Amino acid sequence: MEFRTLADIESFEQVPAEDRWRGKSTYEIIARSAAKFPERPAFKFQFTADVNERPLVVTYRTLLRRLHQTANALHAGGVAVGGVTSILLPSLPETHYALWGAQALGIVGPVNPMLEPEAIKDILIHSDTTALVVAGPKADGAIWDKVSTIIDHVPGLKLVLQVNGQNAPNPAPTRTAGGVEIMDFDQAIAAQNDSKMNFIRDIQPGDIAGYFHTGGTTGRPKVAQHSQANQVHLASMMVDFLNLDENTVAIGGLPLFHVNSFFNAGINVLACGGHAVFFTPDGFRSKSVIENFWRLSEKYRATYVAMVPTVVSALLDVPIEDADLSAFEFMICGAAPISPQVFAKFQDMAPIEVIEGYGMTEGTMFSAGNPLHGEKRVGSIGIRVPYQQMKTVILDENSHYVRDCETNEIGTIVIKGPNVFPGYKDPKKNTDIFIQDGWLISADLAREDADGYFWMTGRSKDLIIRGGHNIDPQAIEDVLCQHPSISLAAAVGQPDAYAGELPCAFVTLNEGLDVLPSGDEIRAFAKANIAERAASPVHIEILDAMPVTAVGKIFKPDLRARAIARVFNEAIIDDAPSAVLTVDNNPSRGLVARVSNIPVAALETVRAKLDTFTTPYDLTVGI
Repeated sequence: MEFRTLADIESFEQVPAEDRWRGKSTYEIIARSAAKFPERPAFKFQFTADVNERPLVVTYRTLLRRLHQTANALHAGGVAVGGVTSILLPSLPETHYALWGAQALGIVGPVNPMLEPEAIKDILIHSDTTALVVAGPKADGAIWDKVSTIIDHVPGLKLVLQVNGQNAPNPAPTRTAGGVEIMDFDQAIAAQNDSKMNFIRDIQPGDIAGYFHTGGTTGRPKVAQHSQANQVHLASMMVDFLNLDENTVAIGGLPLFHVNSFFNAGINVLACGGHAVFFTPDGFRSKSVIENFWRLSEKYRATYVAMVPTVVSALLDVPIEDADLSAFEFMICGAAPISPQVFAKFQDMAPIEVIEGYGMTEGTMFSAGNPLHGEKRVGSIGIRVPYQQMKTVILDENSHYVRDCETNEIGTIVIKGPNVFPGYKDPKKNTDIFIQDGWLISADLAREDADGYFWMTGRSKDLIIRGGHNIDPQAIEDVLCQHPSISLAAAVGQPDAYAGELPCAFVTLNEGLDVLPSGDEIRAFAKANIAERAASPVHIEILDAMPVTAVGKIFKPDLRARAIARVFNEAIIDDAPSAVLTVDNNPSRGLVARVSNIPVAALETVRAKLDTFTTPYDLTVGI
């Protein structure tokens, strides 16, 4: 079926969602595809970005066998049925064996390997991790160096399976001082039965399948739980919404620890019998992958790819030349807002349909998107996807429901449906995340037009989104408040032409200080003490007083406006030194930069520079 309008979605929903599922678990999805397409590829891996490299091909038959072996090895190593296996790996064949094998046995917890050791340890502890699958020193020394320092500090951890890479020597099993067994992944699974699982488990749709950490930059990680039903519903729905089939070829350039790639280069593809292609373990983080992207896409006859705006921006500098992209059907761009100007430039350059989408980890990745076959309204996040109820509401300052929004009235996005997660693992973090009748409160503000298209206008919560990666501002604020000279701290996102947003912070100082620290000194303190490098603020501004609401809460829209004004002024000062810049909160557009008194000769130069940001703006020529 081709989805063009909201009416098409409503018609599709006349059949119960469960009747459209490709299985009741991710294991059943993979087993069904393996029975139907045993010799077709499930994944292809290139370990460099060389267009001439011959890929490693993993068929559906092989994937199912490795899944069985991995689940059996984990169980033999001490993971109980329903137990937790965490994964710290780049994009490798073993990453997929571990993801789906761990879910066949119990729960998988993919962890961002770029986090600092303390943050990784906190997530492993909070997840009740029994086994850890991790890159060994031959595969990725940086990841192993982090993990080796924390293994004995994770209570309950019994087994570490070390992925040592293609053709690497297999080290003998060892034990840490704390008694944790370390085994080579390939050796461990090779000793196991590949035809079936050696344990009995009747997987039910309500069983927890995955833990996905959000934030993860402090000692208080938020771990979002996904049920099997969440994942099989989302994958099945995406197959229908995007018309995926056994001829689908997805490019897996985003990291597999993130829900975006877990689905778009993982279970979505496995649910339709298609396959995903991976270029280098680092994917889009590899400069060579970006440089060779169009030729690699031509080589594999790629049909779709999921990207974030930073990758789209980087590809604008890579000529397509005569690469044949005729197989490409669409590109999904999400995780962060994309500049309408960047969007337009990409569409002019590449013969690929771009679908702007919206989703959140707590909604199992995807909630809305511009329809593949219908009208794409540039700048919107499209219409809701099948079986995903979505609306905007007015909440009071305590996040209590007041009323539904009128058409084109800005409010908080709330979602409801079989893809909405059952809650965070820590029950204390589930306070005030749902309103009446099970609607999940998002962190985003938007308006819904008369045709059901949603238009993002800002955020009701304070997440900073850097290149598609969510940063909890509290992770920054807590560290800054440990500085002996700081009385208050507030972190917000400032516009950035490449990453969309970068973290910056505003602080007030204690009274009576003999020596006042500079912004650079405070930045250095933050950099040395914040667990995740991406969360370190790029700018610190010292204020005489922090803006607050009538009830004394820090008023972050004012701080965001200050950050926008500073960044925009820095961008245009050389070309339009006489320009006057203000930032207003527009009822239908959110924060809008208004630049006046621009010399006529500088107008197009100023416009071109401001076009690189996602913040809306208005320009007025001076007299």
